[in-house]
Amino acid sequence: MRFYLPLLCLAVAPTPGISFSSVGARICPSSAVHHCTGKCSLSAHQMKGYGESRPLSCRRSAYCRSRPSRPSQSVWQESIFTARKASITVRSLPMDSSSDRDASLPAASSKESLGEEASAATQSLSQATFNLIKACIGSGVLALPAGVAAMGDVPMALVPASGMLAFLGILSAYSFFMLGRLAKNGGNGASPTSFGEAWEKEVGPKSSWLVVLSCLLTPYGAALAYSIMLGDIVSSMAHSAGLKGILAMRHTSILAVSLGVLYPLCNLKSLAALAPLSMVGVAGICMTCAFMALRYFSGAYLPGGAFHGAIAPTLQPSFGTIGVSKVFTPSALILGGMAATAYLVHFSAYDFYSDLEDNSLKRFGLLSLLGFGGTCAISIVMMSLGFLTFGGNSAGLILNNYSTQDIGATMCRVVMAISLVGSYPIFFRGIKSAFIDLFYKNKDITDHFSSTLTNILLASLTGLSLVLKNAGFMVSFVGAVMGSAIIYIFPPIMYLKSSSRRIKQGSMRKSKRVILEQAVCKLLICLGALMGVIGGTVTVMDAFFPHLLQ
Repeated sequence: MRFYLPLLCLAVAPTPGISFSSVGARICPSSAVHHCTGKCSLSAHQMKGYGESRPLSCRRSAYCRSRPSRPSQSVWQESIFTARKASITVRSLPMDSSSDRDASLPAASSKESLGEEASAATQSLSQATFNLIKACIGSGVLALPAGVAAMGDVPMALVPASGMLAFLGILSAYSFFMLGRLAKNGGNGASPTSFGEAWEKEVGPKSSWLVVLSCLLTPYGAALAYSIMLGDIVSSMAHSAGLKGILAMRHTSILAVSLGVLYPLCNLKSLAALAPLSMVGVAGICMTCAFMALRYFSGAYLPGGAFHGAIAPTLQPSFGTIGVSKVFTPSALILGGMAATAYLVHFSAYDFYSDLEDNSLKRFGLLSLLGFGGTCAISIVMMSLGFLTFGGNSAGLILNNYSTQDIGATMCRVVMAISLVGSYPIFFRGIKSAFIDLFYKNKDITDHFSSTLTNILLASLTGLSLVLKNAGFMVSFVGAVMGSAIIYIFPPIMYLKSSSRRIKQGSMRKSKRVILEQAVCKLLICLGALMGVIGGTVTVMDAFFPHLLQ
């Protein structure tokens, strides 16, 4: 799904001796943020009067979208060829006569040259993998040990818990890859570039608002929760550093992080720019795994251990009291609700597909396998280590079980803060894209409007995080219900519609494999509905009837 607003398109500065005039055919006004490869050279305003007027937020042409990025010289060679096919006259200019260029074509700076923009807008497979893992793994992975503790306090409870995470990870990877296939195969016209557009093309425009609203509220709730957690973490770190007064206040921490860190990251034009931060975040998560393994195998928190007496009795390890007696009780729904949305990144699937370098289905499938496989492995490892260390007393945020005197735990809190920062722009990208699709679809978008919208959305998140100390019931409920729909319901519905359409058109054969996949999609829709009910039920019970989950 597109996250950022399209920038005001600028024509690429012509190479010496070439300019365009006498435009006689429509050229899609894509810009670098749409990863156009050079077939588009007119802005939305320049489109008017030349056969069709399309807004700047138009989707790229299928031709532009399907072409990989290339060096600027070869791009210009192809542009000239395309211009000739479109009956665009090429006339010669002196090398220094920039003033003679067609006034309707604004010149671009060297930073906006086509080759640089194309390369900046793509990410390698390794970069995309780190971004995908980082987008999936947030603070939720630290709550998984508590989900296991709700089912039992013996190591055997990890068996069904790990199986549940692995099973849902496979289904999540499948539905994520399904969105890439929909982007590749297109819809009724050019290939979709966002979740909402794909739904509109395959299912219909009447219900697309519901899908777009889901893709807006779900990441908005996650980003709000992250803002609140970042404020708490940074404030705690300030206290640990000896700061007092206003410098150590939670409000100051939230404002400092939002203005100094989140705002620049939310203005990035490509996921590729997040790769270094995502690498640091994933490395930090791996470091946290190593720390948890060290404390588990050393027995530092067992009776007689170095830190056993440094934590409250309610946080000390507890095993063998209830066994696995709660596996088949409502308490098991807690882990089910967590696992249902543990891989929630599908609202950015179209961004990952369009930003991926040489984005063939094979490479996107490999990205899905590596990203979700890595997420599943890390989640199971962290869940197991946390639960095996503290058992039935595992806290809702497992790092809270570790002593404040434990330097290793303090370092892990720092790297987890970095991890949250790395995930924030991906969620924000989904928010902004959905907001545009919902309220400004098919309207001209300018640079100024794009910047203003970023300011407004980030200000709203920051303002709410200053007022709220806990995102509370609504964020959890919306995330559980709509998150399940985004992962397990919406993609298979779109595939069923797409496959039926293509079979009728004759572009797809109704083979046994297709019939089987359609049946799997129907089962996935039913499972998604069940996961949504489970997640919503757990949220309601936890908020209003917590005794039922004891």
